[in-house]
Amino acid sequence: MALTRRAFLTVPLCVGILSGCSGAARDPSLPSAPHELVEVTSAGPRAPTVLVFMPDTAQTKQVFSGLRDELGKDYRLIALTVDASGDSSVIESALKRYAPAGIVLMNNPTVSAYKALQRNHPEMRFPPAIVVMTSFFERQAAELRGTTGISYEVPLLTAMTNLRRLLVLPSERVGVVGRAGLRDYIHRQIELCAPEKISVIAEEVSQRPNPSELKRAIRRLKQQVDVIWIMNDDKLLTPRLISDGWIPGLDERPWLPSIVGAASLVSARSNLGTFAVLPDHVALGSQAASMLLDIADDDWHVESGRHVELPLSTTTTIDLVQTHERFTLKKDALQQVDRILQ
Repeated sequence: MALTRRAFLTVPLCVGILSGCSGAARDPSLPSAPHELVEVTSAGPRAPTVLVFMPDTAQTKQVFSGLRDELGKDYRLIALTVDASGDSSVIESALKRYAPAGIVLMNNPTVSAYKALQRNHPEMRFPPAIVVMTSFFERQAAELRGTTGISYEVPLLTAMTNLRRLLVLPSERVGVVGRAGLRDYIHRQIELCAPEKISVIAEEVSQRPNPSELKRAIRRLKQQVDVIWIMNDDKLLTPRLISDGWIPGLDERPWLPSIVGAASLVSARSNLGTFAVLPDHVALGSQAASMLLDIADDDWHVESGRHVELPLSTTTTIDLVQTHERFTLKKDALQQVDRILQ
């Protein structure tokens, strides 16, 4: 199968404009704008407003569903789209127009846009914000005023605990390719894995590696480990690096199972991710709603340096085509997987 199964990976992981949500009702008192979807819940126009800034993906809609289920009766939820360009003007105009009690920010470009808005307008008052579905948010939290959130990275220990229940592994040595900017994060994962006798070996690459550099790092790791962990680093997951670096490198023998943290990286048409562990997106929305309710109880105040939470619930996906071709499943392993691609 090898390289013939990678065409789908030539598009960005998160793109598009939100066109609608089931059950949405438009408030006729609100003027329309081409970039937004307005959903007004049964709480009515006098209820506190929560703005949700999000791109159009199935996953973000699931997160929004979790928010709506928890907040819809008491809060007026308004979802607005922020596209991959990360245009901060959408956020700025919405904050001025709706004066929300709190906001929710989803994905990397949205958070980058919000960070730029705060940097360019130090005089503005910003409501409490919850960040979800953003890579390595812990490293950015200190740069944002009045902001906390939920990590989108499932700890490597959690992923390996799940994987070793499914596959027969020669050892529990894990290899990861990382840039210098993520060195501290990788070291933290190494520390968390050590008590469980899971060893982690890192190969560091340059800030913007080319496919050849990435393939060389993968080859070096394959000589030392039995599992490859692919982090949610957008600098290492460009379409070119995926198609010309990751997939050719992983397709070379010896074949090793790979752990990924995004559903889009596991497909029966590609030999990239073998196994994915990622947050349950509906549960992620419910968790973000719970954090907002705690902030509301504290008179809409976010404590400085508030701890970024880990996701409370995860889901698992396995590429059964790749697994059957290359690896050995344990007995009844598939009963422990939420989604099976075949």
